[in-house]
Amino acid sequence: MTGLPLPILQMGRSRTDEADYRRVAESCGVDVSDVRRAVQSFFEVIVKDASSLPFDNPRRIFKKAAFDWFIRIRNIPYIGRIGPVFSRYRKWRVNEAKTIVQKPRALYSGRKYTEEDIEHIAECVLSGQPFPEIEKKRGSDLFNRVWVVDTDGKRSARQVIPKE
Repeated sequence: MTGLPLPILQMGRSRTDEADYRRVAESCGVDVSDVRRAVQSFFEVIVKDASSLPFDNPRRIFKKAAFDWFIRIRNIPYIGRIGPVFSRYRKWRVNEAKTIVQKPRALYSGRKYTEEDIEHIAECVLSGQPFPEIEKKRGSDLFNRVWVVDTDGKRSARQVIPKE
């Protein structure tokens, strides 16, 4: 996973932001870089709070009620409300999920042989050796479960993530 755990206010350099920085710098008689640094240090606390939230976990999918329980919205005069947004979290989560290999939940239940085990058994049988003793793997040995988190607890999702 890369980037911030959720998309919040990005401190980009848009033209309107730069124009606002210049206007404030001219009215206060300071450098534009000082104004930009002051604004970024003000929002650094909000970004740090957002980074500490538990949303950057591919094994947990938060529903809206659980998401709302964690977030803290700040109302800043002349700017408005700033904080994490559930719709942006969902979009970010969908994009991140595309980079993770997900398997159906059915693979987790029951005991399984790995592909390497099956190849080893076939090799032994074809060469005339006795059937080897191989311990079957449990789902928890091969996969991490994915949970849907709500305020009343968590429940299993429909996919699992292979362990590395």
